[in-house]
Amino acid sequence: MAGGSARRTVGLSLALLLSGSGVFAQVAANRATRYLEPTDVTDARAVWVNPAGLGRFPEASLHLDLTVGDPGAKGQLRQLTLGFNSRGLSFGYQRDLFSDGERGHTYRIGYAAGHAGLAAGFAAALYRGATSSTGWDLGILYDWRPTLSLGGVIENIGQPLVRGITLPVTYVPSATLQLAGRRVALSALGRLTSDEVAGYGFALRAQLRSGTSLPIGLLARLDTDHALRRAGLAFGVSLGGEDTAGLVATTTGDAGRIDAVSVYGVSTRRFTRAR
Repeated sequence: MAGGSARRTVGLSLALLLSGSGVFAQVAANRATRYLEPTDVTDARAVWVNPAGLGRFPEASLHLDLTVGDPGAKGQLRQLTLGFNSRGLSFGYQRDLFSDGERGHTYRIGYAAGHAGLAAGFAAALYRGATSSTGWDLGILYDWRPTLSLGGVIENIGQPLVRGITLPVTYVPSATLQLAGRRVALSALGRLTSDEVAGYGFALRAQLRSGTSLPIGLLARLDTDHALRRAGLAFGVSLGGEDTAGLVATTTGDAGRIDAVSVYGVSTRRFTRAR
């Protein structure tokens, strides 16, 4: 009985993390994890997705994200994210407003370094707001080929207890294949714990009008459970290059409604040419 209860607890926690549900349960994943991949992020958002991405290039970046849950007449601001990265040292802040009116605060500090196509990093997460806990993430990123990146993250080291939910140690391997002169990226990831495979994610990112004054970016991602049944969809559009503004919408597993919409901005300055 105790083993079954533990498995149910782990399953519940993973479901909340994987889906980023529109009900914004008492553990809310950062929105960047819903549409970015561990092997396809290099700006300030990497501190939430894969801290190793912070060290892939020497750069400085700023990030702002506003997320509205249940968009429409009853929509409410549910999550605010602020962050910056400077040559691999990053800080992020996430503020959540849950459906019961409770507020959560997450502070995230990360650092990464890279050399010759290999980058590694870590991030510490401090959870506050009706809770007090700390967890750690470790990430790695390797450009195995000019068009193929491999990597992954170990999340929730220390198994922080956040508002009554224990976050299990989770392993997230990932790969990204760049095509069409790096204008198209195909990515895949898995989410695993010591007990089970929680789910998978498959993403497509494309850049149109590359090299123009106003590039257009498109993205789509499908999340599934361990049996490859649809668990969520994300799709978005962005405008700009070094200074980018974007919109991302996510749906529930049945794709019957949009559960949240995010508006974000990222400003990036690279100090050297990308490898």
